[in-house]
Amino acid sequence: MNARSLAAALVLVVTAAAMPAYAEDTIVIAAPVPAAAKVRQSVSRPALLTGLYASYAGLQAYDVYSTRQALSRGAREANPLMQGVAGSTSGMMALKAGVTVGTIVAAERMWRNNNKMGAIAVLVASNGVAAIVAARNASTLRQLR
Repeated sequence: MNARSLAAALVLVVTAAAMPAYAEDTIVIAAPVPAAAKVRQSVSRPALLTGLYASYAGLQAYDVYSTRQALSRGAREANPLMQGVAGSTSGMMALKAGVTVGTIVAAERMWRNNNKMGAIAVLVASNGVAAIVAARNASTLRQLR
């Protein structure tokens, strides 16, 4: 994936995460749902989607950890968008948690609106960007040893 594709995917993720929630997005269950219906709902979502959620959250957590480690060893934050929160562990964690939740919520909305390939594509692109950041952070940590 080239830089232009990665940038387009990132813009898509940020835009989708900023979409407002509407009342019809809320699921209200008035009566108990039979056990068979609950099982069927959980089966309808592929393990791939859940795995992408977990890997994205893990990569974001590693980004916080590795950035904090590098900063403590004398490195500086290279991303100008993160320089304002890089000095604060809680600020970084809050920002990364917000980005992670926003991305997952956007993908879930796409999935529920029958844009299943779009949801998977957003998560694959997000994981790809996060993996690139994680690899760069790991490289920086190796150089600082």
